[in-house]
Amino acid sequence: MHVRAFVIPLLLPLLPLVSGEAKTPGIFPLRPWTRTAPSGTKETVTPFVVEGITMSPRPPVVTPTVAVPWISLKNNGAPLTIKPKIKNGYTEKASPTYGTWFAEETGGLDPDSSSTVAGDAEEGVAAKETIVKTVMNGRYYEGEFERLNPVVRCTPERYLEHGDLEPFCSPASNSELLSGHAYFVTWYSRYFNATKVRISLLDYDTLSITSPSAIHDSSVEENLKEFAFFTSEWVDNELGYYILDIDPKWVGKPFSKAVYVHLESPAEAADDLNVQHVPLVKLLKAPKAMRSSKQRYEEQTLEMAAAIPLCVLVFCAFLAAFHFCTRKSRKIGNIYIGGHRGNRNRQRRRQMTGYEKLEEGDTGNAEIKTVG
Repeated sequence: MHVRAFVIPLLLPLLPLVSGEAKTPGIFPLRPWTRTAPSGTKETVTPFVVEGITMSPRPPVVTPTVAVPWISLKNNGAPLTIKPKIKNGYTEKASPTYGTWFAEETGGLDPDSSSTVAGDAEEGVAAKETIVKTVMNGRYYEGEFERLNPVVRCTPERYLEHGDLEPFCSPASNSELLSGHAYFVTWYSRYFNATKVRISLLDYDTLSITSPSAIHDSSVEENLKEFAFFTSEWVDNELGYYILDIDPKWVGKPFSKAVYVHLESPAEAADDLNVQHVPLVKLLKAPKAMRSSKQRYEEQTLEMAAAIPLCVLVFCAFLAAFHFCTRKSRKIGNIYIGGHRGNRNRQRRRQMTGYEKLEEGDTGNAEIKTVG
């Protein structure tokens, strides 16, 4: 009864983990927050987390007095948190500045990418004074872009390989991207005179055995339909980045796969496909020890859910075995606390008073012996 009362409270918190109801890390949205546009319009912004990085976070109520961390990118596009330090009035590892690279007015949000809630005047319903829009990645007002997007922006100063991969800043050629992880494909947004762009992944092996004349005779759109095994949706060019989540199915049975990362604007759909100046990266099938954070969390959760009850059972079995094996020899000083402690104590008291216990079956003529 006492063991049950001790074990059950330990197991109750594990029930959601065993049933799969626990939240897992990865790419997922957070609680929305509302901002006010310069025109007075109320807009709802939905932040989200990718590889532990929060995008479009809610601004702090109080202006921070310390340097705010920012996100740098490795050569393969993996995020890396940088924490600035202030020493003697000088900020070490300060967030980058962009000069006049983005001085012009940024593009607005495409109306198709937001949902507008308003009354229908034709049906006699009064239109609302406030329009609520759901914003994921678009429409940034003055001074807002860097705050909502802590990832370093791509500029010509950060071009890869001395500009040979213009307009890319990440990932670099020959970099390795593990399946089950997310990486940032970044480009200089002012390179394109377009509001929308999209990312495509092309199989290097397939293109290498294809006749160059066949590729040249077809448009980019036709070639992408034939060679691209992944094409993203059209995204806002002004963002300057696309979060590429590597699907393990892309790698297939081989351990690795070489792919071209192609960036396209609508104006290039009729042009020739050119992969000479785009990153050539290697997709790797992640080993068991380096699987995605979501998979590792699920495995650790199941292991913990199975290990804790097992440890409790082993501990209880050890206590029971210890209690059984020491039942006749447990004592504190001259007092026995286990086993036949009652009989031994009574026998000792009789010896101290000068009597011995009469054996069962003795008659009344039994001799009474005096000790000492």
